[in-house]
Amino acid sequence: MSEPMGNQSAATTLAGYLADAERIAVLSGAGMSTESGIPDFRSATGIYATVTSEEIFDLDAFWRHPERFYEFARTFFGEMWAATPNAGHRALARLEREFGKEVDIATQNIDTLHQTAGSTRVHPVHGTIETVSCLRCGAQQPTLSIRSEFVAGKVPHCACGSVWKPDIVFFGEMLPDRAVSASLAAMRQADLVLVLGTSLAVYPAAALPSHRPRSARLAVINLTPTPLDREADLVCREPVGCILGEAVNMLAAEARPVQEM
Repeated sequence: MSEPMGNQSAATTLAGYLADAERIAVLSGAGMSTESGIPDFRSATGIYATVTSEEIFDLDAFWRHPERFYEFARTFFGEMWAATPNAGHRALARLEREFGKEVDIATQNIDTLHQTAGSTRVHPVHGTIETVSCLRCGAQQPTLSIRSEFVAGKVPHCACGSVWKPDIVFFGEMLPDRAVSASLAAMRQADLVLVLGTSLAVYPAAALPSHRPRSARLAVINLTPTPLDREADLVCREPVGCILGEAVNMLAAEARPVQEM
């Protein structure tokens, strides 16, 4: 079992892993986005400390009382739209942009901070707040197009009369096939797997790193223990942005980026 490393030793070790890797598969969770000011769900101060998951993200409950979800969304969506990528998001984007690494990110987060930071291979396995869909007629449009309605306290309706539902995976729904398939393929081909800001408590997404090759290195950066710590080559209990950002800075100091060659 790997013992948790401190900041400097973890960043140095991770920089070496990143330098050696060509195909990096990432699983990111709520701890990745809390550093951008977005509240998590399951911690002592998270969203579920005041409401239950069934009250907010249950599909049957949504159809019975969509106004309750949109009352919650007025604040929660606003926090996500106001957030900006942190050092961890930017570091992953730099690995792809500056160093030519293949970086596939399976994210449990419904925000779009990875994409905003510049990562191009992002697979939102729990859906996204970016769009809404009508489950009656199949129409889809940007969530921002209905923002004014629910901010005003209204439940937004499609032209067909049904309620718009954000393309977030609710309890009672399947995970999106395309995102899951792409995430599995990336894990199976990776030579380095990064588990970032997730306690690996929510399945089936938490099982994704188990599909990595035996030869792939595994690094876990999370504030609390995870079930994969005993299998990991590197375990760190520090904020993701701090460690990953420093590791990529070290990589930049030791190697000329691809775009400058």
